[in-house]
Amino acid sequence: MKPLFKLIIVAIFSSLLITACGGSSDPKDIIRDFYSKAEANDVEGVLDMMSTETKALVQKEKLEKGLAEKSEEIKEKGGISSIEFTDEKVKEESIDYKVKLTYGDGSTSTDKAKLVKEDGEWKIGAAKN
Repeated sequence: MKPLFKLIIVAIFSSLLITACGGSSDPKDIIRDFYSKAEANDVEGVLDMMSTETKALVQKEKLEKGLAEKSEEIKEKGGISSIEFTDEKVKEESIDYKVKLTYGDGSTSTDKAKLVKEDGEWKIGAAKN
């Protein structure tokens, strides 16, 4: 994968932050939902959660491939068993998170996630790693 695309995929998974499609008002629930969709390889669901700017950075075919790889990796580790938010930086139109994922096999990973406000809803933005 090209470095920029890898960065975007990592940003999406870390930023793995989505738009609240009507449910909870807690932005952390959006991130949890995003990881659920990523684990299920739900490309359309992930796309719906992304900001317009983030969508413009990613070609759908590359997203499909990257998401399939990430989904498989998550499944090989026994799925995501918990998500812990270890840091949060809130600004008026964005929230940056550091996220610790714990998998079914006991392994962990850390990600960065970003939510941006778009038309009054939280959407996944591209987190800087």
